[in-house]
Amino acid sequence: MKTTVFLVRHGETQWTVEDRFNGHTDMSLTDYGRSQAKHLALRLGEESIIAAYCSPLRRCVETATLVAEPHIITPIIRDGLVELDYGAWDGMPRQEIAVQYPDEWTAWVKDPAVVAPPQGETGYAALTRSVAVLREIVVQHVGQAILVVAHKAINRLLLCEILGIPPRNYRSRIEQFACALNCIEWHNDEPLVTLVNDTSHYSQTT
Repeated sequence: MKTTVFLVRHGETQWTVEDRFNGHTDMSLTDYGRSQAKHLALRLGEESIIAAYCSPLRRCVETATLVAEPHIITPIIRDGLVELDYGAWDGMPRQEIAVQYPDEWTAWVKDPAVVAPPQGETGYAALTRSVAVLREIVVQHVGQAILVVAHKAINRLLLCEILGIPPRNYRSRIEQFACALNCIEWHNDEPLVTLVNDTSHYSQTT
């Protein structure tokens, strides 16, 4: 019996365009981000998705609502899927962070699993809460297909956990473009990753 999770990163926001760190600041999608989500909805329209889950932040709720629309389901919010908390770095471009917080930035880049941004959250903390939600969803929907819409860091951490990649490497080993699609299948409780960071449903990544 196969359980399928379509794990999606939310569509483009203005801070995606500007390459700013976006943790808990509640951003909406751009028009292009909504277009990305609508194209993904078309791509997954023939799948038998029976439930959708998402982070409580607007960019994920918007994406999940658009992608789930053909299946006539309303996304269920799970707080544990919220993005990693970047603390003092939220809204800052990485170049500014490296200049204003040189020591903290160096330590974080070396091991973001155990080092947190100032007033922020470690990768391990974000993984612990998000993987608990994913496990709960999979147990609740054995033999079904489910949509899960989360964030760049969260998806990277979850994929590292499933693939056996050390969490400290989540930023260097896994990419997640805006509105990227990942597919994970569970067969007899064992996960199989069949697709990672796919954006073939739209023509341009941001």
